[in-house]
Amino acid sequence: MMHWDYRVLLEDGGYTIRTVYYDDEGTIVACSEKSLEPFGESLEALQEELNLLQTAITKKVISASDIPPQTVRPKVKRGKSLAAVRQQLGLQPEVVKEGSLNSKD
Repeated sequence: MMHWDYRVLLEDGGYTIRTVYYDDEGTIVACSEKSLEPFGESLEALQEELNLLQTAITKKVISASDIPPQTVRPKVKRGKSLAAVRQQLGLQPEVVKEGSLNSKD
């Protein structure tokens, strides 16, 4: 199963923090295209985000050469299709159309 963390990346003579993705063996397979900006929907969430970013500074700095080319897409294990989940739960196979909700047939 793929996992991720934040890492400091040295590029273009400066440092940024990006989301880095790893395969099951811990090999870097991809990273976010843009550097991160802290964000949270609450002060507590923002503090958690800042803590994760602070942790990235304590890890080994990586460089752009540590990231595989963008043409290499990580293999992601896909889950069940929506139709399969709906069937497993015994739900209707299709979504009810908006017009049929208001009909009085």
